[in-house]
Amino acid sequence: MHNPACIPACTPTCRPAPSGGTDNAASENANPDVPQGETRAMIWPVLGLLLAASLMGLGPIFVRLSGVSAEASAFWRAMLAAPVFMIASQILILPQVGRGKDRTRQTGNVAQSEAAPQTTRKTGLLIVAGLLFAADLMFAHLAIGMTTVANAILLNNLAPLFVGCFGLLGLARRPSRRFWQGLPIAMLGAVCLFFASSQGNGSVYGDALAIVAAGFYGAYFVVIARLRQDHSALQIMLWSTVVTAIVLASYMLVFDGSIGMPVMAGGWLALCGLAFLTHIGGQGMVSVCFKRVDEATGSIILLWQPFMSALLGALVLGEVLNPWHGLGAVCVMVAVAYITVRRRRKLA
Repeated sequence: MHNPACIPACTPTCRPAPSGGTDNAASENANPDVPQGETRAMIWPVLGLLLAASLMGLGPIFVRLSGVSAEASAFWRAMLAAPVFMIASQILILPQVGRGKDRTRQTGNVAQSEAAPQTTRKTGLLIVAGLLFAADLMFAHLAIGMTTVANAILLNNLAPLFVGCFGLLGLARRPSRRFWQGLPIAMLGAVCLFFASSQGNGSVYGDALAIVAAGFYGAYFVVIARLRQDHSALQIMLWSTVVTAIVLASYMLVFDGSIGMPVMAGGWLALCGLAFLTHIGGQGMVSVCFKRVDEATGSIILLWQPFMSALLGALVLGEVLNPWHGLGAVCVMVAVAYITVRRRRKLA
């Protein structure tokens, strides 16, 4: 459902470009740091990102087919995914923690006393990340239920714009010149999408909720950018998922009196698809593939997600899109790609 390509944790793997025409092969073979099979090995991560984008594009369809409220679908998405993240964290993280404790015992207790306040602060940030993620999911699911799938996903992908705005407030990196150049294009795209909804193909109110969700997701980006200095993507997803489940369950118990559940087996299948395919499979595969694919390439590939959602919305849900949707989609995607994609540095 989301495009995590602009998460600051993703680090491009920049390599020097060959300088000569006929000497390319010789220079590549002369450099022992560049594996000869690297180009061929990149095919699988690229295909993995395409699959991840397709799985995340299925998310809005699962939300619509679940037959429950927006907050209930978001809750079950997190609730069903949480045990998988817990098991994975036990398998992958605990052995590393054990080795870290052994090293700490060898160096003495001073390091433990110095690390305690920092650990407490990081735990608070993990909870904040979970709260922001819960708000993002709830508003995004609300938007999916009110407006067209295409509008909900496209407007939710405006999260990088909010990251730039947070940079103006000193909460993130200050926006670059590319941000200001892409901002008018993104705003034009949003206006086109709002106009498409005003023509009867969607809901202006639902579009507004999608932008609110993008704001929360942008704030989530800012928080996890700091968390990624000391935590893995799996730890962040675990905390975010568990906190989301707790927050949304509390919200439904207070305001609805119960936790919404599907009445048909098809609804449970849709929620399982939302949790296992979209939340775990899609976003998990992105984290894995971004270890091999640079940020620029990955960001372009993941732009397949909103187009996948729009296509499925037309085929499965029978949504009719007008030319304003197409114009708005082009503007939003061009702006997001231009703002988030960092060109590789040309190394001398």
